[in-house]
Formats: sequence, structure tokens, C-alpha cells
Amino acid sequence: MKDFYQRFKEVYPLKVISWQSDNGKENLGDFTAELKRQGIPHYFSYPRCPKINTYIERYNRTVQEEFIDDNEDIIHDKPLFNEKLADYLIFYNTERPHKSLGLKSPLEYLVENGGMSQKSLTYTND
Repeated sequence: MKDFYQRFKEVYPLKVISWQSDNGKENLGDFTAELKRQGIPHYFSYPRCPKINTYIERYNRTVQEEFIDDNEDIIHDKPLFNEKLADYLIFYNTERPHKSLGLKSPLEYLVENGGMSQKSLTYTND
């Protein structure tokens, strides 16, 4: 999760002011320590209460169907699996069309609807 967070910050042009996640082990340890180090509050959803956050549950289903099911052959190679998952999550938020957003990516939607300036988006392939 710490690796994903670092990659996320590279493409997300705004300041992260808080982070919400479930209570999974991947959201604890080094990741929580990194958030604390940066002064970012970490909020957790209630365990076993999927109706509280239906959007997250739908997102989890999409990740399962579009990524995990297709990568079960590498699921036991944690470094490789996590690297590919982080790449997928960046794709999901920056390139993948979302039906609920008029077939735009979340990042495109934010830019077009005044959530951020196009000038704040940069990409470097370092």
C-alpha cells in the first residue's frame, strides 16, 4: 500500500489531506507510519458494514473482476503482484473510462468539471 500511495502521489496533482481505507492489514504498518510521518489523518471504515460505503464495495468488485481474476497466476509473488496492481490502479484513475463519469477517467472528469487545472497535470517517464 505504501508503494501504491507513492505512485498515487506522483499522478495526483492536489495535496492529500486525508486517507480513508478499510481495516485490511495492507493499510496498516509501514503505510500508516508513512501517513503519520506526513501528518495525513488515516480514517477507517467500519468492519463488516459494506452498506456504509457502497461506492468502495463497487470499486472492490471492479478491481476483483478487472485485475485480480486475470492475475491469479502471480498472486503468490507479492512484489510482482503489488507492482502490477499499483500500475492498474493508476490506469483505473487516469485512463480507464468510467460509465458513471460519461466515459471519462476520474482525472479527466475532475479537470473538465473545475476540480483542477489542466496545467497541474504533468507526466514524466523517469
